This record gives sequence, C-alpha cells and structure tokens, in this order.
Amino acid sequence: MILIGMVAVALLETFAAGAISFYAASVANPYAILADHLPRLEFLIPGIADLSIKRLITILSIGVVLVIVLKNAASAVTTYASRLFAANISGYIGEYLLKGFLDMPYEWHLQHNSADLIQGIGWRVYLGNLITAALKLLSDTLIVLILLTTLLIASPAISLLVFLTLGGTSLLIMRRVRHTMEHLATAHREYNTSINRQITQSLHGVKEVKIYNRSSAFSERYNQEVHAFARADARFAFINQVPGWLLEIIGIAMLSSSIWIMFFWFGDSTVKITGTIALLAVTSWRVLPAMSRILNNSNSIRQALPYVHSVLSYLDEIPKSEITYQPLRQGFHNELRLEKISFRYHGASRNALSDIDFMIRRGQTIGIIGTSGAGKSTLVDVIIGLLPPSSGRILLDGKEMDDPSLRAWQALIGYVPQTPYIAPASLAENVAFGLRHSDIDHSKVLQCCRLAAMDDFLHQLPNGLDSFIGERGVKLSGGQRQRVAIARALYRDPEVIIFDEATSALDNKNEEAIQQTIFSLKNKMTLIIIAHRLSTVEGCDEIVWLENGKLRMTGEPGKVLDAYTQSHAGALSSDTGTTG
Repeated sequence: MILIGMVAVALLETFAAGAISFYAASVANPYAILADHLPRLEFLIPGIADLSIKRLITILSIGVVLVIVLKNAASAVTTYASRLFAANISGYIGEYLLKGFLDMPYEWHLQHNSADLIQGIGWRVYLGNLITAALKLLSDTLIVLILLTTLLIASPAISLLVFLTLGGTSLLIMRRVRHTMEHLATAHREYNTSINRQITQSLHGVKEVKIYNRSSAFSERYNQEVHAFARADARFAFINQVPGWLLEIIGIAMLSSSIWIMFFWFGDSTVKITGTIALLAVTSWRVLPAMSRILNNSNSIRQALPYVHSVLSYLDEIPKSEITYQPLRQGFHNELRLEKISFRYHGASRNALSDIDFMIRRGQTIGIIGTSGAGKSTLVDVIIGLLPPSSGRILLDGKEMDDPSLRAWQALIGYVPQTPYIAPASLAENVAFGLRHSDIDHSKVLQCCRLAAMDDFLHQLPNGLDSFIGERGVKLSGGQRQRVAIARALYRDPEVIIFDEATSALDNKNEEAIQQTIFSLKNKMTLIIIAHRLSTVEGCDEIVWLENGKLRMTGEPGKVLDAYTQSHAGALSSDTGTTG
C-alpha cells in the first residue's frame, strides 16, 4: 500500500508540474492557448474551444489549486503511513530485543556490559530511521524518474541536458562523499557508545564518585568524548548539506542555459519557450529538492548502518526458535539432589565448582559457608538454574531436570541477594516486582511486609505501601532494603528461599534483626543461607562447606563449624567469626 501511495504521489507531482506549466503558458499567452491547444480537446470536452479568456483563467486557477491540494493530501497520507510503518518496525525490534535479552542465559549477561545492552535497545530508532530514509529515497526516486520522463517527452534536447547535468553531478557527489560518510557514521556510533558508558558508570557509582572526588575525572573524559562526537556530527551534517547547495547552483545554471539555447539556438516561439521553461522551472522546482533529498537520505542510510549493524548482531545472538512458556508450579515434595556437579565460567582456565555432591531435603534449612572465591554464590546460581552445570546432574524428587522442570523449579524459589535491586517506584511495586500497579494485591503485599518484620518501617512511610522509596532504595537503610527483598521473595509464595549473603553488608544490630526474620521462616519452607558470618548459620539443620570450588564437608552445624574454625583460625574475626 505504501508503494502504491508513492507511485500515486509521483504521478500527481508530475501532473501538478504539467498543470502549473500549462497554467503559466495560458496566462502568458491565452490567445495562443485558445487557438492552438483547446480545439484538440473538443472531442473529449465539447464546447471547450468556445471558452472566454476570463473563464479559461478562472477554471485553470481553480484546477491548479485543486491539483496541489490533492497532491499534498496524497503526500501527507503516504508520509504518515511510511513513518508509522517504520516506527512499528522499530518498536517491534525493541520489544524483541528486550525479551530476547531477558531470556538469554544468565552467563551471557555476565559477559556483556549492561550499558551496551540498554543502548543497543535504544538504537532500534536507527533501524526506523533507515527504513524511513529508504522509503523517502524510493519516493523521491520515483518522482524524479516520472518528472524527467515527462520532460523528455515534452522537450528531448532540454531533457538530455537535465539528465546529464543532474545525473552526472549526483553520481560524482555520491562517489566523492561515500567513504567519508561511512567513516564518520562509524565514528559517530563509537563516540556515542563511549559517551553512554561514561554517563552510566558515573551515575551508577555516584556515591563512590563523590567519596573519592572523581567527578572531575569523569567529567573530563565525558568532555573529550562529547567534543569528538560533536566534531564528527558537525562534519556529517555539513557534508550532508553540500550536495543540496551544489545542485541548487547547477539547477539555476541549467535553467539559464536552457532559456539561452531555446531562444538563440533553436529560435522557438514565445509560447513554446514560455511553456517549456515553465515546465522546466516547475520540474527543477520539484526535481532539485528531490535530488537533494535522495543524496541526503543516502547519507542518512549510511549514518544509520553502523547502528543497525549492532542491532542486527544482537538479533543474531538471540535464539530464533526459543519459545518461553509460563512455568507450572509442580511442587517440591521430597529432595533436591546434586550429583557430581562441576561448572566452569566461559573463558576461565579452571572450574569454579568441581564434583559437588549433596542433597537438600524439603523443609530443611541449609547453610553454605566458605572463604571468598570458594564458589558459594556460583553454587547457588547453579541450584537456582541460572548457570547450567558443565557436567553432573540435578535431580528434583528423583527426576533429572530438563528445561520445563527447571522453570517449574524456579517458580518455587524466592531470592534475597546481598544488594537487592530497588526500583524507583513505590514500596508495593517493589515488593510485587515487575507487576503493573493495577495487578498488585495490596493485601498480600501488606502480609508479606509483616512477615518480613516491616511494621515499624511501614508506620514511618507517609503514604504506606504506595510511598515512593527512591531509586535504588536511597531513602532506605541497609536493613530496610533487605526486608523489602525478603517481602519480595515472599510475595511469590515460595517453597524455597535463598539468602545470598543477605546480612554480610549490615552492621551487627541489623544483622541480628534480619537473622531473626530469616529464622522465623524456618520449618515453614526450605531455606538456603549463604553465610558471611558463621553466627548466621548456627541455627541451620545442615552446613555445606566449600573450599576452592570443592565440597570439603557437610553435616551438623556444630561439627562442621568447629572443623571450619580450626582450619581458618587465623583468618576469622575474633568477635564475629566470618568466612572471609
């Protein structure tokens, strides 16, 4: 439909150019028009040859206006349709990328810069720009071809001059600027990427930036990149306008030359010269801007190509055949068993986990201890299903996990990290993470907050559950952020909750309070606790001790913690007993 609209616009442009040319010739010499041209139309429109000059000019004046209105209306509809088409494609690609990124394996995210992924989704607009530029290029090309074909029929000699002059000049310009524009477009994208990284790093680390007084360093690097980007952008914009200026100069020279040739060389009559020059002037009036737009849109396509290439490279990474289903909760009835589990990160020289073999029974509270780098968080990521084991098996109630059962297992899990993500939204929206406000069960949110021991905190909020708690929870204390994370985990009605060093960043008072909250859930569901401090796991049913990615010991807390303390006596804190 868009292509049909473009053809219609091109034909209407040509008809409008001819109508204006005929109108100009009629005004210049109406007697010649009445005597020479209108009688030829008598067989189509009886009585047209008997029109008076006044009536002729009146009809032509109204006709020209109507033709221009019709042409512009068709152009408006086609422009709207083409922009809507490009915007819809751009929006679809953005949605596909976001869903694709979220569905990619967790290890894939560990290998990519989140700022680059965010920018990659933002670059979908360049795909829309490329489609828009390509459609405009096609439209203007049709206009030029049809107009010049009409001019060729009306005046072959003049048409040859137009073809050679405009065509030759355009080809020469395109050849001269092509490589320069491609180089500037690539530089444009690279500077843009670097600028985005500088902004992301400085704003995400604003606390450290202020503490270490690094604002000048970040500002200086940003300033260097943004000025380089500005120079590349200015050069691109300047070179993009040069073809239009050159074509305008050449067009005026061509029009002047045509008048001189027809007047002095061919000796044509005034009526013919007036009509032809009017047609040439109107054609130039439409063709020259169209030619300029063709060159500009060609350059716009070149500018968008590096960005589109990046978007397409991300699309290539997203599996095309993967279909995600809403996981069904199947329940955790007996046990989760890990058999000879090993895992190695992509590009690593050794395993992060080796031959891990133990069992978690339903309703147990399991503590996982070990020094920094022992593999505690990696083990939990494997248990959750974020990292697929390099070898070994995970069995849920005696059945080896496949993709559907893994998703069903994940539907049972609540997760409380050391540094939970707090969205710039209300408390209710943070607890019911990812749900629309209209879909949130506020009574359930309140129940989860009370289970997370947030009563005192709730009373301090001006709007209760609908209070805004700041981006990344800046209005909350460390203990309050952890309680929000616990309430978020409980909102899922989990059968298993994993606490990934949830108290390691807290002071003793807050740690003790969070521990009480954690152990208040004991025997109500299965708990897996990664400990920074040994005191955190003393109340567990069983302790798993990891050492250099290997299972060193499992068993009752007293037995394992005594052995661990003796093994790391020199490294443990004298007052709290930490795992490093």
